[in-house]
Order: sequence, then structure tokens, then C-alpha cells
Amino acid sequence: MSLDLAVLAFLASMLAIWAGGRALTRSADLIAGHTGLGRVFVGSFLLAATTSLPEIATEAAAASLGLVDIALGDLFGSNIFNMTIIAVAGAVWGGGSLLAAASRSHIVTATFGMLLSAMAAMAVLVRPNVGVLGIGADVWLIVAVYVMGIRLLKSHAMEDRADAAGRAAERSVLADIVAVWARYLAAGALVIGGAILLARAAETIAEATGLGQTFVGSTMVAITTSTPEIVTTIAAVRLGAVDLAVGNVLGSNIFNMTILLVSDIFYRGGYILSAGGQTHALTALVGLILSGLVVLGLAAPITRRLGRVSGEAALLLGVYLVGTIILFLHR
Repeated sequence: MSLDLAVLAFLASMLAIWAGGRALTRSADLIAGHTGLGRVFVGSFLLAATTSLPEIATEAAAASLGLVDIALGDLFGSNIFNMTIIAVAGAVWGGGSLLAAASRSHIVTATFGMLLSAMAAMAVLVRPNVGVLGIGADVWLIVAVYVMGIRLLKSHAMEDRADAAGRAAERSVLADIVAVWARYLAAGALVIGGAILLARAAETIAEATGLGQTFVGSTMVAITTSTPEIVTTIAAVRLGAVDLAVGNVLGSNIFNMTILLVSDIFYRGGYILSAGGQTHALTALVGLILSGLVVLGLAAPITRRLGRVSGEAALLLGVYLVGTIILFLHR
């Protein structure tokens, strides 16, 4: 793919993701009401898993080509970039602290995301190089903790279900559940297709810059594969579905770590966490700091604002900027 064609593909895919993301979010909100699962759980599990699917395609392609640092950089980098989406969504929200308006159940999701990232970072540093059925034992452990986390999240989202039931009663005459699911799947396919094309175009553009694999994976590729989260989160905020928005971002962070399973399956040079550069542990640490700030924002929101930007948003963006500079210097 030539550079000119890559730029056109990049713009076209962004348009597809924007259109599909808006429809995906509206459908997810209706599903939360119809099923009674609520916005916290649907955002953290269903919507997060759907918007994270482009990472799977990117991981499979990068790992199969032996591009370990691109693959790991995409996942760890997506996790730190996702935290800035909360900051951007807060500016769109414009009604005080976004995290103050969100359910405290998100603390569970954020904490599990921190736990999984820490486990992956530890594996990168220790390099256990022990596997089961051709997959690293560290990756199996991460997947097992993810399953436990989803079960715990479902129980903690109970408080959101009363509200969900009320919305279901109000909207049951407006949309048939089968039609809602059909729209959700169609919108999801559009978003995923656009994101895969976006990642391929970004890879071509990134190669022309001559930057290192780890930095490119942690920044440009990570940002492009996180585009569905950006679009759906902002769309959710515009709908007033704060829990759907926050759940989508935090849920994507924990789902991203399970994609390591896909990476390990396609990587044939050993176990992927044992093969990656140790700079990825630094990326994970930046993500842990940002996630910790989000947890603090959920528990004790910062109400002070700088124009339309809340104090929590300014803090998240500032830490992300400093972290990116550090990663560039250690690329």
C-alpha cells in the first residue's frame, strides 16, 4: 500500500468507525435496558469486547510476523491511551466531573484492569518462559483472572439493574430486541472492519516515519486501534449514558490483556511475554498510574474545572503526555 493510498484508507476508515460507533452505542444502551443487565455491565463487557476486537486482528497479524514489540506495544499502549478517552469524554460531558456521575461499580473494573496489567508487566520483567499447550502459563493465569473479574463485576453491577429495568419498560414499545441485536451486530461489523483497515493504513504510515517498533506500537498503532473506544465513548456521553461510556473504556483495558492469548497462539518464537522488550513494563506502569488516578476520581471526584476541562481530565492528559515522552526517550 502506497503512502497516498494509506492516507485515503485512514480517512475512509475513520468515517466508517464514526458512523458505526454511534449506532453501536445506541444499540448497546437499548440492550442494557431490554436485558436488565444495566449500563455498567454491558459497557464493561459487551461493548468493551466489541470495540476491542480490532486489537485481535492487529495482534494476530503482528505476532504471526514475529513483530513482538508491535503486538505488545499495541496492547499496553491502548491501555494508557484509553485513560485519555475518559478525559476527552469529560470535556464533552461538560456537566461537572464525569467520574462523579459514574457508578462506583467501575472501581472493580478499573482495579481488575490494574491487576491484569501488573501481572503482564511482571511476566515481561521476569520472563518465566513456562507454557501449557504451547501458551505461556502467565497468559493462562491472566485469562483465568479475567473470567473471575467478569463474574465479580456482574455481581457488583446489581445496583444498576433497577435503573436498567425502568429503561426497559419505557423502551420496550420503541424497539424489538431482535432488531436491536441485529443493529448492534451490523454496527459492530462496520466498526471492526473500519478499525482493521485503519490499523493497516497506520502501519504503512508508521513505517515511513522510521520510528522504533516499541514506540510505534505503543503510540500510533495503539491510538488507531483504540479509535472505536473513542467514538463509542463520546457517543455514549452524548446520550447521557455515562456508565456505558466509562464501562466501555475500563472494560476494554481488562479485555485487552486477554488478547495476549491470541498473540501467544500466533507467535511461534516462544512465549510472547517472555520475548518482548522490557520497555513494555514501563508502558504498563504508566497505565497503572493513569488507572489509579481514575480509581481516585471515582472514589473522590475532583470538582474543580479549567473551562470545560475538569481537574481529573487535565491530570490524566498531563500524566499521559509525560508518560509518552518518557516512552519515546526509552524507545
